[in-house]
Amino acid sequence: MRGTRERRHHHYLKGLLVCGVCGRRLSLQFSKGTYTYFYCLGQKDRRNGTGCQERYVAADHLEAEVEDLYRRIEVPTDWAEGLREAVAAEVATRHEDTTAERELLAHRHEHAESERYKLMEAYYANAIDVTMLRREQERIRAELRTIESRQATLDASLEDWQEVMDLALRFSTRCATAYRRASDRTRKLFNAAVLDQVHVRDGHLVEAGYKEPFDLLFSVPKFEYDDVVGAEGLEPPTCSL
Repeated sequence: MRGTRERRHHHYLKGLLVCGVCGRRLSLQFSKGTYTYFYCLGQKDRRNGTGCQERYVAADHLEAEVEDLYRRIEVPTDWAEGLREAVAAEVATRHEDTTAERELLAHRHEHAESERYKLMEAYYANAIDVTMLRREQERIRAELRTIESRQATLDASLEDWQEVMDLALRFSTRCATAYRRASDRTRKLFNAAVLDQVHVRDGHLVEAGYKEPFDLLFSVPKFEYDDVVGAEGLEPPTCSL
């Protein structure tokens, strides 16, 4: 098309948008050096074309729709406490899921300490020599390090997960304002952290997938998605859990 040229261009939505018809990524094209459009790569790929006929969409139109997406998914502040309780319940469930392993680790730790005590008794009773003492001591120390490392990992994982969820919840109660005020560079970071893929069909956003932990946050029972998004517009969030 005369007056149209393609070139590499960095845009904060590039890499995020996917064709809702054929599943290929949307790319950018300049028209007359002024207007920017997104189009489906399935149209122009000569080797792996999909035959897709989705129309070109003005970049500023999709920018506005993604901004509106954040407004739609923003969690009302009066729901925040209920969601926080739901998150706490999930953490408690995960803690219960590791109870058996914790008990086993505690038993192994106690057994290793008992072995170490009996080993010293055997040495002082001249039942073993110093070479065997040192070899067995090293074995027990190695086992204790493994046990304690796993115990620390279980504790840290739960604490870190709860902290991440709390940060995600706080962000979700003001994500619309934060995104609206953000620079293009910061918007790209927001999108990379929150959104997995956003599908576009007939020139509009039709489906959004969320990354962890936002996929869990936007799908807990307390979060009635349709009440926030409304009957029209986006489909329910796509979760990866």
